[in-house]
Amino acid sequence: MATYDVIVVGSGPAGSAAAEKCARFGLKTILLEKEKLPRDKPCGGMLCPSIREVVGIYGSSVEDIVERNTDSMKIYFDGEIVLEKRYPAFLFSRDKFDYFITKKAIESGATVVDECRVSDVVIDGSKVKVTSDKGVFVSKIVIGADSVNSVVAKKTGLNEGFGMDEAALAIETEIKMSNKEIERRYGNCAILYAHHNFVGYEWVFPKNGCVNVGLGTKVSKSAKLRERFSEMLERLDLKADVVKAHMIPLKLLEKPYSERVILAGDAGGFVFPLVGAGIWPAIISGRAAADVCYDAVRKDDYSEKIFAKYLFVCRDIRRDIKTCDMQLKFVELCMKYRILNPVIAKNFLKFIDETEKYI
Repeated sequence: MATYDVIVVGSGPAGSAAAEKCARFGLKTILLEKEKLPRDKPCGGMLCPSIREVVGIYGSSVEDIVERNTDSMKIYFDGEIVLEKRYPAFLFSRDKFDYFITKKAIESGATVVDECRVSDVVIDGSKVKVTSDKGVFVSKIVIGADSVNSVVAKKTGLNEGFGMDEAALAIETEIKMSNKEIERRYGNCAILYAHHNFVGYEWVFPKNGCVNVGLGTKVSKSAKLRERFSEMLERLDLKADVVKAHMIPLKLLEKPYSERVILAGDAGGFVFPLVGAGIWPAIISGRAAADVCYDAVRKDDYSEKIFAKYLFVCRDIRRDIKTCDMQLKFVELCMKYRILNPVIAKNFLKFIDETEKYI
């Protein structure tokens, strides 16, 4: 039985980024993915200009993975435009983007096993045993990057699951459309819609030959989400063939680590809760996890104390996520007391736009 320095569970941006950096450090690394690669992942698929920093890490250009460049963004509140700005963001498909980083992990020396569903994780003295439908894998450390319903988090006691007010449910579809029609309807503009009676937002993101359309809200408020989605499509004169749903964590775990275990990406709650954006935090947390793993192996120290350094390495992104969480609470208070109106929404969005980097 082969023994690894690090087992990474989940090949999304967090897991692939962690595996790539661990392997580049010279750690014997294996990345386990439950789906066949490259796998589809429901997601709006928009990243702000900081994506150039991401792909720059891997020595590639944005054009290798981007389907469309936006030049502007419009945000509507109750049908009224409250923010219109120049916005040079990037739109892409998650299967291509995620696999782009996975391939970088392979190039760096990581072993990747797909169609490998993990069912158990046990810390057994000086090693970690990860049980899957492709056998048992053994390592010194495990990184759980296996999304919101993380098996690693549950089996190691770090998180039994996110509550109904601690996670969002998003519904989306990709509608095929000619680029000529996309240009006529949307141009290169990303569009968001908010409403005074809906804790969440709707989006329309034009891509190459299709438009990504979706909406999301807290799980606790999602009882009629499918009905609202149908109304949204009708309002926008769109028809969907295939509709997908996925959950997004809205709570940052205070302790995403223990002896020989680290959680990254959605598994650790690394998501900006106001907008549900998790790709950039996923990559940052995954790479930070790799830094801590390298330090642990180098020092041959796998105690909880050394993994606690993860909080320090992730301090900037954790601070930004907590700031974003306060902004979400402000919006919820405004809605609760029925004081959210276009004027407040406009000034609030301008404040975020001027002070933060994730809108």
